[in-house]
Amino acid sequence: MALNIQQSIFMELADFLVSQPTLEELANYKVSSGVQQHVDNLLEKNREFGLSADERLELEKILAVSQVMTLAKTKAQLKLVGKL
Repeated sequence: MALNIQQSIFMELADFLVSQPTLEELANYKVSSGVQQHVDNLLEKNREFGLSADERLELEKILAVSQVMTLAKTKAQLKLVGKL
């Protein structure tokens, strides 16, 4: 399952980026509810029980992608208000 959700997250992001989003769309981007629910489940499991090695690696990959998107969204927001 980890590979499928990772592929889903990466495919979702790639599809969004190749759609050539406007700065507004980039600034407002959110992953699908299914992806978000999976991330929330991993985070909750990590807090309550801990994760397997595979789950931890999956979460680390997701968080790395999330950090890049947060940076891109922040830069888009700054550009929209003329501060970049």
